[in-house]
Amino acid sequence: MKWSAFVQLACFTVLGQCTKVSDEVQAGYHVIYSYPGLEPPAKLLDLIKQGKVGGVLLSPSNIDHNVVDVVKTFQDTYAKSPAYAGVPLLIVTNQEGGQNNQVPGGPSLTAKDIGNSKHPWFTASKAGKEAADAMKAAHANTNLAPVLDVYREEGDFLDQAERSFSDDASTVLECVTPWIYAQQAGGVIATAKHYPGLGMAAANESTDYDPVTINAPLHTLRSVDEVPYFGAILAGVDMVMPSWAIYPSMDSKPAGMSRAWLQNELRGRLGFRGVIVSESIEAGALESFGDYSKRAILATQAGADLILSAWMVVENGENVVDGLVAALKDGSVSRRDFEAASERILNLRKKVQA
Repeated sequence: MKWSAFVQLACFTVLGQCTKVSDEVQAGYHVIYSYPGLEPPAKLLDLIKQGKVGGVLLSPSNIDHNVVDVVKTFQDTYAKSPAYAGVPLLIVTNQEGGQNNQVPGGPSLTAKDIGNSKHPWFTASKAGKEAADAMKAAHANTNLAPVLDVYREEGDFLDQAERSFSDDASTVLECVTPWIYAQQAGGVIATAKHYPGLGMAAANESTDYDPVTINAPLHTLRSVDEVPYFGAILAGVDMVMPSWAIYPSMDSKPAGMSRAWLQNELRGRLGFRGVIVSESIEAGALESFGDYSKRAILATQAGADLILSAWMVVENGENVVDGLVAALKDGSVSRRDFEAASERILNLRKKVQA
């Protein structure tokens, strides 16, 4: 029997024999969980033992002086699991700079500070290294940063907390490339977000709570908002996070559920070959798209590799895994495409050996 490249990669050794992983374990590779409080729930640890967890998101409520021990518990629990894939779990957080940091440490400057600095390239490189150092100190290996959005007006959604480097696409490009190089050279996965761009979102527009529509011509999105992504991809960025906003000039679906955006544009026109990670599957912008499992299936069908469950409810992540398993079994998710995505995920996790 000839196994696919994924099966050869994903099989694990037990008493010297190679065993094909179950659909449940393979679906687990695709889901990042979150949890409430400082103490990980027993339910999450049980799911890690079962191999149904691909990563864990650390939010501020999870982080104190014991965070290293908590992360060690996650990795040790997984390493002892019969479903262990030989690579560590993704330990994920947001370390964007300034007041937008989640773990202790740098960067001390916000993205806007960096963009406004005298030498943005060098300042961004320093910030990328500082982000990697801070995350490694917490034993986190995956940063949902940098933000590539090109804001339009002072005080708009991305500018409120100074999360955008600039209102000028070339300045954003100048910042994100060295940040990504430095952070990934420091052993921490970088994520370019929020593709194709949330820079036009007004101050009161957040997909966390409500649907957002960006009414920009496609030529504007390509000549302004997508410009930093060319630099990020050339810099070898590991992951891209699409937004849940709708861009009618391309598709009536949210970008993160759109094959036109993820397959034709991001992978096709821009040439991205890395991992696509969703925004929070619980986002208010997605209420009309069904329950969390249905949303995850739609995102996966569009081309998302990893699904982020960020609302600190372990059962939400479990429901997503179960939904993906059912979709694999009934054929609504292509097994061939899913295995290719699994291979991308495991190759990514190889980069951050614990």
